[in-house]
Amino acid sequence: MSRSLRRFSSCLILQVLCFAVAGAQIWAGEAVVRGVVTDIDGHPIAGAQVALALVDQPGAGPRTVKTDNQGRWRIGGIAEGRWDLVIEARGFVSVEGWVQSAGRYSEPVEVWMRPLEEVTAGFAESSSSIRRWLAKANTLLEQGHYDEARTEYERALGALPRSSQPEVLRSIARTHYLQGDQEGAIRTLQWALVVSPADTHSYQLYTTLMGQLGRGPEAGRFLNDLEVRTPTELTQMADEYSAALPKVETRTSSLAERPEIPIEEPMAGRTGSYRVRFVEKSPRSSLEVLLQRLNLDRADVEAADHSGGAYALIDESFRVYVPPSYSPDAGFGLLVWISPTPFGGFVAAEMRQALDRNRLIWVGADNAGNGRARWYRYLLALDAVHNIDKLYSVDDDQVFVGGYSGGGRVTSGLAMLYSEVFQGGFSMFGCDYPERLSVPDKPGAHWPPGFPAPPKSELHQVKSSSRFVLLTGQLDFNRAQTRKTYLKMLDDGFEHVLYLQVPSASHYDHPDEESLTEGFRFLTSASQE
Repeated sequence: MSRSLRRFSSCLILQVLCFAVAGAQIWAGEAVVRGVVTDIDGHPIAGAQVALALVDQPGAGPRTVKTDNQGRWRIGGIAEGRWDLVIEARGFVSVEGWVQSAGRYSEPVEVWMRPLEEVTAGFAESSSSIRRWLAKANTLLEQGHYDEARTEYERALGALPRSSQPEVLRSIARTHYLQGDQEGAIRTLQWALVVSPADTHSYQLYTTLMGQLGRGPEAGRFLNDLEVRTPTELTQMADEYSAALPKVETRTSSLAERPEIPIEEPMAGRTGSYRVRFVEKSPRSSLEVLLQRLNLDRADVEAADHSGGAYALIDESFRVYVPPSYSPDAGFGLLVWISPTPFGGFVAAEMRQALDRNRLIWVGADNAGNGRARWYRYLLALDAVHNIDKLYSVDDDQVFVGGYSGGGRVTSGLAMLYSEVFQGGFSMFGCDYPERLSVPDKPGAHWPPGFPAPPKSELHQVKSSSRFVLLTGQLDFNRAQTRKTYLKMLDDGFEHVLYLQVPSASHYDHPDEESLTEGFRFLTSASQE
């Protein structure tokens, strides 16, 4: 049960705050835990509340401390072992994780806190989207932003299986209760009981609230009615409650419809925007080589993909944009785009202007978004390079891969694993790294490696020669991972990495022309040195 929910239970059931006193202080010892709390950009957060509790024993631990002006904190006199850690600060999403205490000295725990105004995912892309919704909702609830909290809870609710819904429904009920909307709280608790009639917490909250309002008999009738309902009838009742819930977008429903344009025959030297089909696969687009580089077994691919990685290039289509200033002797480069959506082109004028300024041709495969297995996304990108190179005079030292969100993650892998093709990568609003990275807003957790590292000799060449641009937004939910990746790359000796952060931009905002131009200029600068 969340801390928010426990407080709600106390409010309704006991009407007083009860504190447990640890008589024997089983948590006491000689170990020390210390750390520093900053925002994602590294600015210290003063006055954040830091609490430790023994794992699985809420409330059993030392008193809460606050961070100083440098964001530092220290808690001593505790037992060695694993501790739950909670950090709270006004204006930031609360941090929950764990730390290990050992002896009188310990390495500082570095924690980054996410801004509360960070824009969470607009659709249930993965389980991490749901976790972010709930974490932000809990913080908003604690800090008194009830409408905003309810919005985040409802997003999560629509993406959760019914077995996981009652706790979230109880939190939604609390938002109604604290706003004085007793009917909203009652209706939501009834919903929780319809979903799970045996849920003790929902039962206690519902009967206590109805009793306080003098509506005990009404509550009894509702509960008696649930007892005689069949599972099918309960499911129908739950559907009626959830019908009013805002619909959570999926990746498909979040896409704006793109106007369909005809597929044309390839034409060497053509400028402007068009859609084309290629017929000749790249000699480099070998599935066997790719699986080796990705450290995947063909049997695993075949188990996950009924096509086993096989595709007919003639059935694919690509979006191409060639700046009007193109000429064979002008030294044009190529950007191969990895989209998170089935649309391989772009619509933003800022992108067109940045491509024009930096003399870059664009090509992106359709139907190669996040919903398609990554081996196809890799192979189609290699096919795109091969075929564009036959139609245009492309500087081989200016061939890059770029992508947004999930496409940015694929970009990270392509740029490192196929450095003989791509001289760098431009990852926008999403990136990966070939090693696991600690999650700075969830102590004890790690992001897994996004792809295997190249062999040492090739990795050394990538670090010294390839160029990488990592772009994020101030309100992007992937900002922490992007900055963490950037700092890790610097620590690991990558010589050409640029971090760009667009002010006030969320995950769903187009980068401005200035940021795009700066990123492209950084990528292409090696050929101009």
